[in-house]
Amino acid sequence: MTVDFNGELLIPNGDVGDFAVVACDQFTSSPEYWNDLAAQMPPYSALDVILPECFLSQAQTRIPDVKRACDDMLANGRFARVRGAVYVTRKTAYGRTRRGVVASVDLNDYDYKQGSKTLIRASERTIESRIPPRVAIRNAIDIELPHILLLVDDKDDELMRACRAAEKRVVYDGALRGNGGHIKGELIENAAALDNAVQNIIRASERKFGEKLFALVGDGNHSLATAKYCNVFGATPLNGRALAEIINIYDDGLVFEPIHRLVKTDDPQDFIRKFGSEIGGDATTVLYTPAPVELAVPSDKVKAISEIDAFCEEYVARNGGCVDYVHGEAALKREGHVGISLDGIRKDELFDYVIKNGVLPKKTFSLGEAEEKRYYVEARRIK
Repeated sequence: MTVDFNGELLIPNGDVGDFAVVACDQFTSSPEYWNDLAAQMPPYSALDVILPECFLSQAQTRIPDVKRACDDMLANGRFARVRGAVYVTRKTAYGRTRRGVVASVDLNDYDYKQGSKTLIRASERTIESRIPPRVAIRNAIDIELPHILLLVDDKDDELMRACRAAEKRVVYDGALRGNGGHIKGELIENAAALDNAVQNIIRASERKFGEKLFALVGDGNHSLATAKYCNVFGATPLNGRALAEIINIYDDGLVFEPIHRLVKTDDPQDFIRKFGSEIGGDATTVLYTPAPVELAVPSDKVKAISEIDAFCEEYVARNGGCVDYVHGEAALKREGHVGISLDGIRKDELFDYVIKNGVLPKKTFSLGEAEEKRYYVEARRIK
C-alpha cells in the first residue's frame, strides 16, 4: 500500500524535548548552532544519531560514533515500540500551528527523476552527489529518523479530518529546544478512515490533473532519495518503506518562504560586476555585500532561480568559494559574502507547476523558517 498507517514505530521515552532536534540540513553555515545545541542536549538524543550537514566533511570520523550511539539506544530502552500512525500538532515559535500524520510510504511509489509519474514525486531537483553520505549513515545504523515532509493536495482536508476524528492517545507532548516551539504526538491505532482518505486523494488528483498523484515531497527529498537508493541497491528487509510526515498543503500553519543564496567569495565586487553583465531581465532583486545593490533578473521566478544558480555554480568553480542556502534577509548580510535575495514559489502554485513542468530547481522554497522544519522524533527500525 502507498501509505502504511499500521506499521511499528519507535517513540523516544521521556521528555520529547530531551530527544528531538531540527532537521540535519538546517543551519548549514552556522556550526555554532549545532555546537550550542550539543552543549544543551542530554545523552542519547536524536543529535547523537544524525550528522548535521555543516559537519559532512567530518563524516568518516563521526559515523562510527553515530553507530555506537544508535546501538546503545536500542539496547538500553531509549525507545518505546508502538504500532499505528502519529497525529502531530506542531506550534512553532512564529505563532503558526501545523498538523500532519507520520506513517511509512512505499518506496516503489516514489521517484525523484524529472518526468516521473509515480504517486509520490519530488518537487525540487535532486542532487545525486548528496546521496552517498546519507547512504553511509543509513547503512551504519539500524533505524531511520525522518525529516521528510510530504505534501498532499487535499482540498477537503479529508486525511486530517480522519485523524482528528480517530481515537487517539498521547505518546509525547512538550517543548522543543532550539526555538522549535511545541510539539504533541497522538497515536492512531485504527487507520481504516485514513486509508480511505488516501485513496480519495489519489482519485481526486486524477480528476484534477488527469493523472494519479498522492504527494509531492515538500522537504527531505534527499533523505527520501537515499531510502530509495538503499531500497534498490541495499539488502535490508525493511528498506521497502520510508517514514515521513504527511501534511495538507492547504494547512493554515504551513507557509512557503523563499530560500536565498549566500555566496562566499574573496571579491564580492567582482561577483556583483559579473552578475550584472550575465544576468538580466525585466524584474529586479537585491544583492547584499553586505551593502544592498539592486540588479536585474528575469521576471519568471523559476527562470530567475535557474539562471542565478547556474551563474553562482560556475563562478565559484572558477574563482573559489561556495554557495549556501539561507532563510531571512538578515542571513544575507555577511562580510566576505554576497547575499542574493530570491522570490520563492507560492504554495498555491506548487502542484500545478510540478504537474505541468516537472521538478523545480533545488532550494526553490522552504516550508517556513529554519526552526519550523521537522524535528526528529519518531523512528523506525530498518534492520
